[in-house]
Amino acid sequence: MSQRYQEFEALISRVQSCRSCVRMCESVRVLSWANGDPHAPLMFLGEAPGRLGADRTAVPFHGDKSGDNFERLLDLAGLKRSQIFVTNAVLCNPRDERGNNAPPTLTEIDNCAQHLKSQIDLIQPQMVMTLGGVSLEATRRIEPHDYSLRASVRTANSWYGRLLLPLYHPGARAMIHRSFANQTADYYFVGETFRRLTRPSNNFSRTVRGSKAEWDTVRYLIESLGVVTNFRLHKIMYLIDLAAYKAMGTRATNFLYLRQKDGPYCVELGSKWYQRFEGNLAIRKTGGALTFEWRSTGLFARSDENLAIDHQITALVDEVVDSTTPLSDAQLKTRAYLTEPMRLVLKAEKAGHPMLNKPLWS
Repeated sequence: MSQRYQEFEALISRVQSCRSCVRMCESVRVLSWANGDPHAPLMFLGEAPGRLGADRTAVPFHGDKSGDNFERLLDLAGLKRSQIFVTNAVLCNPRDERGNNAPPTLTEIDNCAQHLKSQIDLIQPQMVMTLGGVSLEATRRIEPHDYSLRASVRTANSWYGRLLLPLYHPGARAMIHRSFANQTADYYFVGETFRRLTRPSNNFSRTVRGSKAEWDTVRYLIESLGVVTNFRLHKIMYLIDLAAYKAMGTRATNFLYLRQKDGPYCVELGSKWYQRFEGNLAIRKTGGALTFEWRSTGLFARSDENLAIDHQITALVDEVVDSTTPLSDAQLKTRAYLTEPMRLVLKAEKAGHPMLNKPLWS
């Protein structure tokens, strides 16, 4: 493990033991490997974990409407979760007396500023994107500045040895002041600014096939299965990426897989990703389980000639589908657990290291 990874583990431990804010002592401390790679050149800084989002999933900007919007904006800008680090000005969820989300107080922002500074100093991002006024205010605790959200939105500014780009929060309330179309342009600006700043390293952007090919892999899989539950989709996609890595030395996708209680969990398949297949994909709940069914709109059931994936990938998908179709959910989960990445996770957990929400690939 590199020194930076060791220092990140130590920082996670400090945050988990923090009890500086009385009303948030029982909240989840949202800092873990699920926030992103400590070597990421881009950092997105939000306000605080949401009650229905990160306070529940332990993944920042994931699991609620704000997370859905954020992930869609990232996708439009050509950025991936595996390429960025996401955190918050306050790492715990502040709530009011009725249990609803509440803005953090200035004292709570001050209390968490030490953790924010530690994250920035450790990760050394080239660009920091603040999402809303609270996160922009928090950066003043690290190094004073006079940037404001209204005057400085979608601008790149020198701050603390890097670029600071103020953006609006992706939540529904902020959309009243900054429409989704305008925010889309903001995220395009982020992507273009980074591309002009530096050429990504191989560790940052290993996109051999590109995002269309990645989602065409998902499409091909669902078309092959016809109907698939959310549970099985995550496990089978994980097995496909693992099979591709073993066969070709590179995965079929750059999707981020986390260790969760029921095994591998794909972050990209955890939001409203299915909207990109609107018209072809039917979504329903059966017995409490989310199920996806592919609906062909053409004369033929398959449209392989329109897919941006090569025959080696389709052959791997076919092989994994054939081998997993006879398996029950329990057997499929066992198969995922017997893979090398999961065995390493289980070994670490047996040695006393918490691995929940940590990535299965470095």
